[in-house]
Amino acid sequence: MESKSNDPTPTGLVIARDLMFTSKVTGTAEAIGHRMRTAADRESARTLIERWHPAVIVVDLTAGESASPESLAEYRRLAGDSTHLIAVGPHVDADRLAAARAAGCQLALPRSKFSAELPALLREWFSSL
Repeated sequence: MESKSNDPTPTGLVIARDLMFTSKVTGTAEAIGHRMRTAADRESARTLIERWHPAVIVVDLTAGESASPESLAEYRRLAGDSTHLIAVGPHVDADRLAAARAAGCQLALPRSKFSAELPALLREWFSSL
């Protein structure tokens, strides 16, 4: 696969406040040839989605207002149906995972499952590029 990491336009976006989480996702994406930007708040996320229309958006559901059901629905509207909108949260928070699906996320995964399958998941989500 040809690396896209030197392309100034990111192919993905991570919306999170947790530096370990963002580093894991962006580092894994970089290793398979894709560049992901990060946003820690709703306004930054909205701006980046409007500017770059990323193919993949990963949202950490523990990121406060930027991960609210209203924010997720807005990201879905801004990004369009072709963008993979993925929510990741604690496995014990089934209500929040369900709310993310209801707000327009194609997948709402427990953090442990997401982490265990991250390289394969990113390859799948980026395969349409």
